[in-house]
Amino acid sequence: MAYPQWATMRFTNLENFCRNERSIEHYMKSVRTLITSSLFLLVFAGGALAQSVQTDYDHNFNLSKLKTYAFAQQVRRQGDPLAASSINDRRIHDALDSQLRANGMADSSQPDFVISYFVTTKKNLDIQDNRLGFFQRMGGSINVNQITEGTIVVVFVDSVSNQEVWRGYVSGTINPKDLDKDVNKGITKLVQKFKKNQEGKK
Repeated sequence: MAYPQWATMRFTNLENFCRNERSIEHYMKSVRTLITSSLFLLVFAGGALAQSVQTDYDHNFNLSKLKTYAFAQQVRRQGDPLAASSINDRRIHDALDSQLRANGMADSSQPDFVISYFVTTKKNLDIQDNRLGFFQRMGGSINVNQITEGTIVVVFVDSVSNQEVWRGYVSGTINPKDLDKDVNKGITKLVQKFKKNQEGKK
């Protein structure tokens, strides 16, 4: 049976429309899959970056002249996390001393700068959503765990002016089983950042 030309044109247009609709739907599914996969990777990448290091300093002060150091005699007050653990106090002290020496500085009775440090802690929740992408269709779950986040704050004071000239922060989740490794890793990054600051780099 022969169809009129106008009918044939309509059937052709309808067929093209349906084909385009299927193409668009397939494209949107691909985009949704790509976005979901990217979010999934970002969630796990964020979890891998457990430590963050930040510094601040007086840009009008010449940090490069700081070569020798000494540790301030600090009195730990009640409520200070380091007051309750002399082991952790020594752990931070020894890590700083070791890394500063490794970077060409020396302990001195007449230091260029004096070091003090303290720790802050807070409770938080670690929420892991496993329902993204493929796992959503498989009936994933949300895991919620209580964690303790800690920050080591290190302050360098110029011996001549008695003014603070540099401050560094190391933040991360506290795991009692990995304290030695985590403290050494964080202090290493912090001293490396100080060396860059001495060169005028951020």
